[in-house]
Amino acid sequence: MISDDNLSSMIKQSKMIYEDKAKSDIKEALSNYTDLSPKLKYHHFPDNSRRNAICLSGTIPVTYRGSKYHIPIALYLTENHPYSPPYTYVTPTSNMKIKVSEHVNEEGRIFLPYLNEWRFPAYDTVGLLGVLTFAFQEKCPVFQVKNSTSSQPPATSSNPPYPVGSNSRTPYPIGQPSFPTPSNPPYPTPNSDTGYRAPYQPYTNVPTPPVPPPPQHSYASSIRASLITAIEERIANRLKQKLGKVIDDSQRLDVCINEMRLGQKMLRDFNDKADRDQRDLDLQLAVYKERKQELEESLEKYSQRSANADNDDIDTCIEPVTPLHRQIFENYAIDLTMDDLIYHLTDALKRRVISLQLFLTYVRQFSRKKFVAIVTMNKGRERAGLPQITE
Repeated sequence: MISDDNLSSMIKQSKMIYEDKAKSDIKEALSNYTDLSPKLKYHHFPDNSRRNAICLSGTIPVTYRGSKYHIPIALYLTENHPYSPPYTYVTPTSNMKIKVSEHVNEEGRIFLPYLNEWRFPAYDTVGLLGVLTFAFQEKCPVFQVKNSTSSQPPATSSNPPYPVGSNSRTPYPIGQPSFPTPSNPPYPTPNSDTGYRAPYQPYTNVPTPPVPPPPQHSYASSIRASLITAIEERIANRLKQKLGKVIDDSQRLDVCINEMRLGQKMLRDFNDKADRDQRDLDLQLAVYKERKQELEESLEKYSQRSANADNDDIDTCIEPVTPLHRQIFENYAIDLTMDDLIYHLTDALKRRVISLQLFLTYVRQFSRKKFVAIVTMNKGRERAGLPQITE
């Protein structure tokens, strides 16, 4: 089993877009099919592009006519894997040939409805390998050929050698129970690096088995599968045509309903806010009416008193109520008067109306009176609970 670091390195070198999903899909395939191993290969794709791609090469176990075989395959993963199907090939060894069928062409490329209908995550590499196993059970994609001479050295292959027994009469005999992975010891070879030495008698002593006829039901099954797919597509297209307008109208109605619900919520919010504003206005209106009534009563009393009085004295309107407040008022008036006198003395000095000696004399007197008035006024304000006035 390849390590996570090596697999991640291969994925980065092959420039896969969906690294995490591709890694998960590859690991799941390798865990279910242990005879497959990932390799980084430079591949010529059918669209005439050449680039490095991860190749899952090895064998998959297939039971054909009661015998178990290991079919060599190779899966080349694209940059969009697992959202795009892999390019799948049968990779026969030197003593095998490809058997062309509706699923396999001369180059060994495999064509299946599963690849054409690929939609991840419903379709993945494990599912593809399972479909390949079932397809090869009905029609084997390779058959064995006889070598021209028994003295010819065993052929080499980039794929794992296909095991052959000596007593089988099927297209190629039963293989070992599980195909050896790179961690197992290799088959014995003459040069210790390529090929293998077959543990059976030479081909001259074993008659070559004939090519098996295809199963009688495979062609009918393929036609049946194609007809079912075509009928499903036609039914789906008819349903889209018939129900497409209804679905569009339903979607538009859903949008309108959502907008109306949103508008209903906004209207409720506006209504609640209007109710709160109305309550605030009613409260303010009640306060206004109360103040208005008080002013009207005051004006009425003043009008009656003015009608009874012969002469209205302005000083009576601002006359303080208590002696303390009267004292504060008088000292405040003295303070302002002293400020005015000092201002006019300064102006007279500038125009040389009075002398400097006379100016200083009067300023000293007025400042003393101003100081006494401020102290007295602040003392009275303190007793009356009013804030002090500071310059």
